[in-house]
Amino acid sequence: MTASRGQRVAAILPLPFPERVAAALEPLAGQSPLVRVVRGALAAVVDPTALSVAVAERFAGDVSEHLANEGLGAVGVAVVGGPATRAQCLAAALEQVGSAPVSARFVLVYDVRQPLTSAEVRDRVVERLTGATPVVLPVLAVTDSVKAVDGRGVVVASLDRSALQSVQYPRGFAADLLARLLTESAGESDAGKFDAEKFDAEKFDAEKFDEAVEAIRAAVPISTVDGDPEAIAVDLPHDAPYLEAVIASRRRP
Repeated sequence: MTASRGQRVAAILPLPFPERVAAALEPLAGQSPLVRVVRGALAAVVDPTALSVAVAERFAGDVSEHLANEGLGAVGVAVVGGPATRAQCLAAALEQVGSAPVSARFVLVYDVRQPLTSAEVRDRVVERLTGATPVVLPVLAVTDSVKAVDGRGVVVASLDRSALQSVQYPRGFAADLLARLLTESAGESDAGKFDAEKFDAEKFDAEKFDEAVEAIRAAVPISTVDGDPEAIAVDLPHDAPYLEAVIASRRRP
């Protein structure tokens, strides 16, 4: 990735749930999920200040110390007050990278539940991001059988999976667009420069906020790139043993 491209890209990582924060700091095969994601994201930005990890105030010290112990102390940690929902974490991280010395036009949204994202997926997302393509999502074809069920849990139909794809991380956005999606989702009419003081996550279901869904609702152009079938999404801490087994299998000759 060229330096000029990196100067245009920031990265944000929300850590919204208490149990997820604790699990993100636990070592897995010698390296915590948080550190794995942060190190992968750093390769997309030109300066560590263009990367922000957003976390609830009570965990901010633990996260900062953990990053510093791994030689990542220059990475920004955005402190989130209140319930620290996913939407609030995204908003805080976006505000922090927006005030960083290195101005970025685009932002990559990461998720600690997908700690094995390959560099190839990250680079494909960054390369596709342009002014004409303000949203880029890495996707995989759905290979499992998909059924529709009614309120009683009874299968009523089989869905055509040929048109279905699952969305991975990192997700690429024009920075001003992501700010607008957050602001509009919170019910604000002013969709200009992101204003954290105006942002009110209580006005919508902030726990379930999904930036990809909001982009679809806003009818903005969305492009896709190939994802990575090995970049599994896990439920931490429940899937920690499984993730360790996957990492161990990759080390075998």
